[in-house]
Amino acid sequence: MHPPTTAGPIPARLVNVLPTTDRAQEIMRMAFRDSPRPPSAGTRNSQAKLTERKVYAIRRAADLGASLSALAEAFNISERACRHIARRTSWAHLPERD
Repeated sequence: MHPPTTAGPIPARLVNVLPTTDRAQEIMRMAFRDSPRPPSAGTRNSQAKLTERKVYAIRRAADLGASLSALAEAFNISERACRHIARRTSWAHLPERD
């Protein structure tokens, strides 16, 4: 065990001025800011259960008031994934259709 040392002031570069949650959110925002679409987005992902047509169908049905749990069951995905598609936070690279 090392004996305690007298510490001087903490260097400014080591001081976290943001609360922990704000700092983590800022780091995540920086990672995705102005970045191109990931190479595995959408149907390029080998694990994707949905196609672009199905995503548009989910969005359209959700906009018309369909139950997210019913849509999730119909498309064999989780309700959470369905909610993210309906809110456009998932599959966000797809443009809006008229």
